[in-house]
Amino acid sequence: MRPGQAPLLAPLQCRAQPADQGLPLAEFLARECLISTEAAADFIDFGSVQIDGRQERQPSRRLAGTEQITVYWPQHGTRRVYETAPQRIIYQDRYLLAYAKEAGVPSQQTPYDSYNNVYAALYRHLQRLGSERPYVALHQRLDQQTSGIMLLALNRTVNRELGRAFQEHQVIKDYLAWVDGLPAKGQWVNRADIGRKNGRYRTCPKGQGKPAATIFRVLHRDPDRTLLWARPRTGRTHQIRLHLAADGHPIIGDRRYGNRPGETLYLHAYRLRLHHPATGAPLLFTAPLPENWPEPSTLALPADPIEPAP
Repeated sequence: MRPGQAPLLAPLQCRAQPADQGLPLAEFLARECLISTEAAADFIDFGSVQIDGRQERQPSRRLAGTEQITVYWPQHGTRRVYETAPQRIIYQDRYLLAYAKEAGVPSQQTPYDSYNNVYAALYRHLQRLGSERPYVALHQRLDQQTSGIMLLALNRTVNRELGRAFQEHQVIKDYLAWVDGLPAKGQWVNRADIGRKNGRYRTCPKGQGKPAATIFRVLHRDPDRTLLWARPRTGRTHQIRLHLAADGHPIIGDRRYGNRPGETLYLHAYRLRLHHPATGAPLLFTAPLPENWPEPSTLALPADPIEPAP
């Protein structure tokens, strides 16, 4: 299993009592969890501990005696294993950084691990290059099992403009997905709303969720699977995965919304197009396909297969 994968143990919740006032957090956890103070401090530094719903990274923090404390147990302990690979940096200037994320690595910190994720690893990378407190802003988050291009702001002066470009859908995002079955149409648009029920995202009729739209185009058909180009017009959580499952063609390897197993989730954030938020110059970033993808040897990916949607 990869860094950041969900823990097996349920979170431990406990409340500090008035008698604990002034006690360092690490000592409190050592007592409650029956572990050493050093181990408790490591959990805190790793990002696995929250106080009143907010992550706490200081083992020496003294308690007021009223806090609700939650410990999220990382499945593989506090192993600090994930770092950026220089060859995965697609583009970098003083304003922006584009990175090709691997499948299985979170985009940002999880409740139980603040180290093994793309955001934290890029922050450490910039520190090693000489920036003591680098500025890194994340506007685009890929699902943990999704691979592909991520774009981050490295300068506060462009952060608002980049955020506006994503929010107003001026950034064109293109994905590739291997799906189960053979779609009847060569191109179609799914406009089902996306909402939540019982803590899970789902598609729902118009007006019962948030508006969403995704354009799909067939690139290649095998006997029992299809390679699709997907362009989301909106940015809802799990949008592509939900729309394809609703269309009867879930992504291969999607354990949440599909039923066909695979080594990984075969969804790849292939390309981003936008204008540079500082210079206005057109930018095009492409993330190479993962090595374990079943890429057809005869397929040349087109520059833009999406026809104007009705």
